[in-house]
Amino acid sequence: MNACINIRFNPFYCDWPADDMKEVECLQALAPPPGFSRKCYCETQSEPLSCRGARSSAKMAELLKDQVFMAFTTHAAIVSLKLLLMGPLTGYFRITRGSFVNAEDVPGKTAEEKKKMLKPNEDVERVRRCHQNDLENIIPFVFIGLLYTLTGPPLSTALIHFRIFTVSRFCHTISYILALPQPSRGLSYVAGVGVTVSIGVQVLLKVLVL
Repeated sequence: MNACINIRFNPFYCDWPADDMKEVECLQALAPPPGFSRKCYCETQSEPLSCRGARSSAKMAELLKDQVFMAFTTHAAIVSLKLLLMGPLTGYFRITRGSFVNAEDVPGKTAEEKKKMLKPNEDVERVRRCHQNDLENIIPFVFIGLLYTLTGPPLSTALIHFRIFTVSRFCHTISYILALPQPSRGLSYVAGVGVTVSIGVQVLLKVLVL
């Protein structure tokens, strides 16, 4: 693609295909100057952008206005913050239960006392397993969920998936840490996995190319 050619007031001509002009709201078709054919015109009030950069910026702005993408971003941020907080929660349980994995984490103690505090604690291990389960489920959801939003699903359908997943992860954590009787934890886990599988299948049905 040729570089943009600056003319007065920072407008410039770009050699984009005609089809691309339909995708960018700021573009207006004008008669090309002498020596140029099939050009598009783009005007900016700031310093000129590259042709490709202007198109990318417009598409990103359009994506950020998409309701499905905004819903996904909201729920992805919630579950990601929840995952991030599991680390400090594990540290809290280690301190309050007196269970550590490294000798240097137990200062001011005798060798015998350190040995006792280096033993596993069931409460700490329960939080660690819960943290591991979050890693195994939230990361795939965020990745597949982003692909899902790009397929243009209905907002109502997307919201159902995102809400179920978010609620399921919080229910799973509460059930795990408080040791609630089954099937509370199992149902929460299955609901979250079911959402990820569902949106993954819908992505494949939209874009499958083998």
